[in-house]
Amino acid sequence: MPRALLTLLGTGLVLVVGGVLVVGGPAIDVPMGVFVACTACAGVAFVVAGRRERVRIGSWSVPWYVFAGGGDLALAIGALAVALPGLLGVSGPQVGVVFGSISVGDGVGTLALASVGLSYVHGVERLDCDPNR
Repeated sequence: MPRALLTLLGTGLVLVVGGVLVVGGPAIDVPMGVFVACTACAGVAFVVAGRRERVRIGSWSVPWYVFAGGGDLALAIGALAVALPGLLGVSGPQVGVVFGSISVGDGVGTLALASVGLSYVHGVERLDCDPNR
């Protein structure tokens, strides 16, 4: 995926979070608040990953793919915050956008997204699925 698309994805996420906050007001419950905050953080991380090759933080020079992985991890944490009450059998989030109960597949998808994010944070610039490696 071209890095320029990360900028588009990040901008879209930030705009959606802004729209949710304008239309719905601040989040009522903790899981939805964590989801909104993590989505905003992921959007900002994706914009930084798409626009900069490296970002200087103090004496460190952080490459773009660390921000992309951090964005993936933020999305996974936000999705897990919404999915966890359903997985534990506690009452789900009080939002009309979420329909039905959260399934185990959502939890597995969240863990898959987190593993991709961790791969990028550990320095894998391009995921390679070559079985001969």
